[in-house]
Amino acid sequence: MADTQHAPANATEVNDKSPGIEQVDAVDPISELKTQQRGVAEDEISNEQRRLEKKIICRVDIRLVSILGILYSIAGLDRVNLSNARAAGMNADLGFNIGNRYSIALLVFFITYFLFEMPSTLSLRHVGPKLQLNGFVFSWGLVMLGMGFAKDWRVIVVCRMLIGIFEAGFLPCCMYLLSSWYQRFEVQQRMALWYMINLFVSAFGNILAYVLIKLNGAHGIAGWRWIFIIEGTITIGFAFIGYLFVLPFPDQMLSSGKTGPFTPEELEIVLDRVERDRGDSDPDHLTFKKVLRHSMSWPLWVYGFMFLCCSAPIYAFAYFIQTILSTMGFSTAKVFLLCAPPYLFSMIWTYVVAILADRTHLRMPWMVLNSAITLTGLLLTAYHHNNAVRYFGVFLGVSGCNANLPTIIAFQSNNVRSNSRRSVGSGVQMLFAALGGIYASCTFMEREYPTYRTGVWCAVATQFLLILLVALMWWYFTRCNKKADADPVNNAIQEEKEFRYTF
Repeated sequence: MADTQHAPANATEVNDKSPGIEQVDAVDPISELKTQQRGVAEDEISNEQRRLEKKIICRVDIRLVSILGILYSIAGLDRVNLSNARAAGMNADLGFNIGNRYSIALLVFFITYFLFEMPSTLSLRHVGPKLQLNGFVFSWGLVMLGMGFAKDWRVIVVCRMLIGIFEAGFLPCCMYLLSSWYQRFEVQQRMALWYMINLFVSAFGNILAYVLIKLNGAHGIAGWRWIFIIEGTITIGFAFIGYLFVLPFPDQMLSSGKTGPFTPEELEIVLDRVERDRGDSDPDHLTFKKVLRHSMSWPLWVYGFMFLCCSAPIYAFAYFIQTILSTMGFSTAKVFLLCAPPYLFSMIWTYVVAILADRTHLRMPWMVLNSAITLTGLLLTAYHHNNAVRYFGVFLGVSGCNANLPTIIAFQSNNVRSNSRRSVGSGVQMLFAALGGIYASCTFMEREYPTYRTGVWCAVATQFLLILLVALMWWYFTRCNKKADADPVNNAIQEEKEFRYTF
């Protein structure tokens, strides 16, 4: 019996030398990496580990950043195509040139956007990113399609309210999802790439609208209606594509066993990277008590005001760039074509800022620089008499405010830990995106056409406010970090002794 019992062990020793058994028993480098990196500080990670991690994160980039960027760009396109339809004849057909009808149509979108943003963000983990995000896309695409058949200006207003409901949670949900996959000082580049897709589509969205206008009269349908019909149909199609490619949260994928294109070991590596960076890879359960407690944290509201300062000029340019260019004496065709270059240039500047901000581990100086660029562009566009200089001002204004969007989002993401706090923080921050749209819609008043001086100075004021808020947070972060360094136990930042605010 003894010989029989030892036989398998001896057989295994012999067979270990065979190629077939070696392939089965060989150590998986990903499993080895997962074991090695647990509890290891960031500066102690080996080059081999970094190479393997880079490959995994590159796959996340391709799968997650690209599809979220495409879906958000469609949201941005659908959100501002009202201005294209207005320039293409909707004013005359539905009477949007009467009174404040156009401003009302712009405003109601942001009211529902504001009301439904927080609930949409807080429900993301429960519903799941795949279903919730693509359900939103399908819904607003359907409404957009219906706008092409509106016979009364009030129908457009109701449709804009519905689109506000469906688009409300999309941006903060994207930000929340992206931040769960990346470390703090690599997240802005991803957000910039995600946002660059939106800028690219915005650049050519006006040209697409001009092409669609050329369908005027086809099948007895006006050109401006084709903008809504075609773009709505495209949106619905991308909702089904998005459902196939959008990734859930990494911890949800791992716990459910539905790992998609990744192995369980690769997902653990993703979570371990987040853990060693900010110590919150394990999601804490979101409760009503936590929502109230996090909502009382004043820095979250400062991040929100920062985003208002950024979003107000973004919406101002998005909704009024055609009007601004038309005052320079260009034809309708040239106006649509000239809308593209400023957004293409802003793509380059946005990514340059993102790379430098991630490499320097600084956000605040770039926020101040972009604010200065934005307010310079606004003033040149409004007050200079030379059309070439005014157009240059559009380049500056569009580039500065758009580059600040991923910078401010990354700034908030870097300085908030725990999933529950990040969920609430994203919701609060994006509430102010809606307020920025309301602010722009109300301050750029139709009766001040073509100068919109009140709107310009209100937008300039937001940039000065942003600079003041940066100074406030610099003082607060410095104070908190010094206290935590002196006594990390009693002055732990956001319940974590090792966590420090970043500038």
